[in-house]
Amino acid sequence: MATSLKVVLIIISGLALFAGGYLWGAKVKEKETAAASGTMNTAGMEGMGSMQGMPGMTPGMAMVSQEKQQLLGIKTAVVERRALAQTVRTVGNVTYDETRLTHVHSKIEGWVEKLYVNYTGKLVKKGQPLFTLYSPELLATQQEYLLALKARERLAASSIPEVRSGAASLVEASKRRLSLWDISEDQIHEIEKTGEFKRALTLYAPNSGFVIRKDINEGMKVMPDKELYTIADLSTLWVNVDIYESEIPLIRLGQAASLTLSYDPAQVFSGKVSYSYPYLDEKTRTLKVRLEFPNPDFKLKPDMYVNAEIKVDAGKHLAVPEEAVLDSGMRKIVFVDKGMGHFEPKEVKLGSKMDGYYRVLSGLSEGERVAASSAFLLDSESRLSEAMGAMAGMPGMSMPGMAGMQGMEGMKDMKMDAPTKAGPQEKKVQDLTLTLSTQPEKPKAGENMLRLKITDKAGNPVKDAQVSFQYTMNMPGMVLSKADAKLSKDSFYESKANMGMTGEWDVTVMVRRPGQKDIQEKFKVVALQ
Repeated sequence: MATSLKVVLIIISGLALFAGGYLWGAKVKEKETAAASGTMNTAGMEGMGSMQGMPGMTPGMAMVSQEKQQLLGIKTAVVERRALAQTVRTVGNVTYDETRLTHVHSKIEGWVEKLYVNYTGKLVKKGQPLFTLYSPELLATQQEYLLALKARERLAASSIPEVRSGAASLVEASKRRLSLWDISEDQIHEIEKTGEFKRALTLYAPNSGFVIRKDINEGMKVMPDKELYTIADLSTLWVNVDIYESEIPLIRLGQAASLTLSYDPAQVFSGKVSYSYPYLDEKTRTLKVRLEFPNPDFKLKPDMYVNAEIKVDAGKHLAVPEEAVLDSGMRKIVFVDKGMGHFEPKEVKLGSKMDGYYRVLSGLSEGERVAASSAFLLDSESRLSEAMGAMAGMPGMSMPGMAGMQGMEGMKDMKMDAPTKAGPQEKKVQDLTLTLSTQPEKPKAGENMLRLKITDKAGNPVKDAQVSFQYTMNMPGMVLSKADAKLSKDSFYESKANMGMTGEWDVTVMVRRPGQKDIQEKFKVVALQ
């Protein structure tokens, strides 16, 4: 709003308060005179019917008639116990389940003769042949096993128990040595059955999965310490997400989580919170939380970026709508409906906000009714009522004529600056473009919708941000209102805003993204009659 217009409004408000105080004082004087003479002039009581029967007006109580409530869109809500829930939205990175990675080694020195799995990315099943290995040591162990079998047969009829048991122990020792080198039971049985050793033995996949690393070729010599394959079971995957410090108390192990992909937002994957890391990222000041998702069709791929949501169920608590709360930064006020158009301001202590409701810690009782909208307007009415009451009690309050008001006629010639134009407003910040608009496009005094679209350098919508609005009129005594935005289907961050007066409003947009510097930009919006 232009400076000149602000001055005019301040002057008018001051004169209105001054005149109101004068008239209030005059009525009090008249009542005192009538009471002293034993008579009471009731002509001036017209329109005061709503005050009859009110057992003591508290300071700052706002009085709003039913007609004015309808005009201003004031609605009420009952303070009640309700199930509180919240959705924590963030972005994440898909990675392997570390407990489902298998590293394949030969466990014995030798040479690769034939390679069955010869490229990275191949899907293998448990027990599938990987390669054949020629090893002199393995060959010698097979020969020892065959000799031990023959010795056991020859000595089976021995009358000396120690000889029979010694021969059996030698067979078991040779067999165990082959097993420790990953020679399967079927292979050992075949050697025993045929009585012939194998020049090269086959090694098989210990688990099912995709080959994500291969360091083996035909003809190469391998050593026991060399990793030949890494096999990853992708039937379950991990997703690491970033959680802001303010949201850390909401996260619990086992909570339900979901994710969507940018190229297919219609498909939703369901999982759970499986781990919370014990430290914060030093640069982003966020906590890494691990989500776990089943992936039977392998649609999720490691290193994908996804949009994730964590469902937070807080149970049942006493709650009020967020629109009912007037937050000044130092304290939180609600207006309790006392009936007959009277609203009493009351300071309350509130907990966390969940799904459009605040948890009530103290200050309200179940069943009380509060104003669920237009708290800003009621606060203005309350302040005016309190100021009028204070002025009415001043002794010697008088206004010798309204001649001073005649000078107001000259205000018609004052030039006002042109108001801010209606329609979308665009600002470029960092590598993003912020476009603020409203619904309706020309906002009016009352409830409107603030809409912010964020696009990157390529013009693509940004969907991983947390957006909030702060709005107020740049005038003395005006309270700053806050609102968190939600992402709509058409990629707008939206929130309702109650602009209770016509004129120019300052709207501050705050954007937070994981790993990025916070953005704070100011726009101006004009509310019309």
